[in-house]
Amino acid sequence: MDEQLQVKETILQLERSLLEDDTRLSSDAVGNLLTEDFLEHGSSGQAFRKVDIVTNGLDAVDLDIRDFDVRILSEDTVLATFRTCDAASGREQLRSSIWRYQPGGWRMLFHQGTPAGK
Repeated sequence: MDEQLQVKETILQLERSLLEDDTRLSSDAVGNLLTEDFLEHGSSGQAFRKVDIVTNGLDAVDLDIRDFDVRILSEDTVLATFRTCDAASGREQLRSSIWRYQPGGWRMLFHQGTPAGK
């Protein structure tokens, strides 16, 4: 398996884990997937840091990932882009995440969710 495909599969698994209740409802599990300087620009228009997410937690979601791709930005950093669809409302969002490889594995450095136009 070539390196980009292997990285793509790994990051896809990590993105999926961040949508699972077991991960989202556990401060430790979420915290272990984020860099210390993590920043999110949420689809709500608000910005969140790691401390905000670990302290306040994340809501349960039922999202499906579509059109997933990665771009290798450097030896230890990748950009993931994809679409999510909310099973209940049908709303879609464009998402992007920057992942950095650190001792212990891949950690998310940045995430942005933007409502997708129809």
